[in-house]
Amino acid sequence: MLVDSVKPDVKPAMENKLQQVEALVLGESYVTRRRAEVIGVLNEVVGETAVVPPVYICEVVRKMRMAPRLRLDEIHAAMKRAAKIYSSESVAGLSPSEYVQLAHRVIGLPAAIIERSLIETTEVLIMMPEIIKASMPHGAVWDVDDERVIEGCALFSRRADVLAVLTGGNGPGAHALWPQALAFGYRVLIKPSVREPFTAQRLVASLEQAGLGNYVALIPTDHKGADEIVAAADLSIIYGGQDVVNKYHLNPRVLIQGPGRSKIVVGSDVNMDEAVSLVAQSVTSLGGAACVSASAVLIEGEPTDFGKRLSEAFNQMNAEEVFPLGSSNTTALLQKSLYPEKIDGEDLRLFGDQTSSGYVLKPHVTVVDNPRDPLIQREFPFPCVTVAPYKNPDSLQMLSDSLVVTVFSKKSEILDPILSDTTISNIYVGNIPTTWMAPLVPHDGYLSEFLMHSRGIHIQKNWFTSNDKRK
Repeated sequence: MLVDSVKPDVKPAMENKLQQVEALVLGESYVTRRRAEVIGVLNEVVGETAVVPPVYICEVVRKMRMAPRLRLDEIHAAMKRAAKIYSSESVAGLSPSEYVQLAHRVIGLPAAIIERSLIETTEVLIMMPEIIKASMPHGAVWDVDDERVIEGCALFSRRADVLAVLTGGNGPGAHALWPQALAFGYRVLIKPSVREPFTAQRLVASLEQAGLGNYVALIPTDHKGADEIVAAADLSIIYGGQDVVNKYHLNPRVLIQGPGRSKIVVGSDVNMDEAVSLVAQSVTSLGGAACVSASAVLIEGEPTDFGKRLSEAFNQMNAEEVFPLGSSNTTALLQKSLYPEKIDGEDLRLFGDQTSSGYVLKPHVTVVDNPRDPLIQREFPFPCVTVAPYKNPDSLQMLSDSLVVTVFSKKSEILDPILSDTTISNIYVGNIPTTWMAPLVPHDGYLSEFLMHSRGIHIQKNWFTSNDKRK
């Protein structure tokens, strides 16, 4: 399903209009006095979000728990209706083109990346029955009306009823994941990122218009409100970096999404031109902002030459179409992190020339000679990659806990130990970028592994008659 094409250099008529993001709960909008500004990459205010208080959040959760339920097939049908609304209709006052351009102005990703994410999320909503079927145990059934319960089987059940999702603002791709919770019958509360709340607003409003107002709510709030959402919900999915990991890693009710620290291993048995192209694509294809964007490449051999060739490949790319934009504040913070020896306030053009749309965040390449250099685990929300030598067993330890590892080699001595490391979520073998994804393939495991569980069920044949009523 396609959306109307967006030209990045065309500014829509709504550019000077402040987009308002209000709470949306049980089909009703809630306007608050407290507001938070949404700032674009040119440091201009492009919108405002409500900031709902914790006491309101508690009431929302209580009401959503009590709201009428739908059958799963009714939810899935509504999600298909939402897909059409999300992809092709005006939602919250924005056409698809206006939404894409507004998100581009806020997070700086190329408009084509945001438009592609819109299309991919639409496809996910349409494919939802197939996606959740792929993630359930083969011997399980959805409900007790299935005839297999007479022989005894597994009943695929929710672990809880209410899920909170605290989204990130680096890119819109994360919003293709959490709708699975709706498909399982969860009530879902979405806290949008203040940095980019417009994707969450568009998706929640589309689902609400399609008939799922009792199942999904948009809750813009601050840090105190976020803590209240996590406390009030049964389970939570939280996007963030190492600070989020440090805060929630001991909480079994929280699934942390990020950081990714995705990597590529290049063996000495492959074509180096193909390897350079693969790494360049993996680093830049999602603006370098996604958790699946490669942030390190481990080379079997001398990394210095590979780093030079990779830099040359980046220089050949079309900056406007591929590289993200940053504000002066973002650029200054990145420069301070990458070039700590530079004087504060010094020229920011280390990442590229300033344009009328913001600073171009050109890819940054660092070459290290130690296979256990801490920079291998470094991750930034723009194309930034560390090139290091691949040496066992040191390199194997650096690959552990990565979200994605692409192995570009046919050597069994490289591939076999990596396949044996079960802390690596996704492993791709061959000329496959780390940013490759497919709806039926798990991303950091199936979401059902966190949301669902299987219970044994066995009901005696003819135990219930047509006169028996069950809820």
